[in-house]
Amino acid sequence: MVNQDAYRRELEYLIQYAHDDWLGLSVISGSVGSLLGRGASFQEQLTLLLGIVGDLYDAGARAGDLTESTREPFLPWRMEKADVLARMAAEVQRHSRLPDSGDVCWFTVP
Repeated sequence: MVNQDAYRRELEYLIQYAHDDWLGLSVISGSVGSLLGRGASFQEQLTLLLGIVGDLYDAGARAGDLTESTREPFLPWRMEKADVLARMAAEVQRHSRLPDSGDVCWFTVP
């Protein structure tokens, strides 16, 4: 069970990060590890990761891809929250581990 106060603090940090910069999945994966501690199963980690992503989405952050363009350096995924979560789950399960930055997507508040 995740401590709700610790979760709230981590989520606030991640939301601020997404406002300030591109938020990579390694940072979110680090929050998952910090909140769950050692010995958590991959399924527990994935469930928490998806919960955080959903909460980031609710806070205005959007998943997308970084581009080479200086005009549009971030290309948001044009998807609803449920579709983003389904895509994330499929991608993470395909890797069989929590993702690093550059894997799957990035987040920012547009």
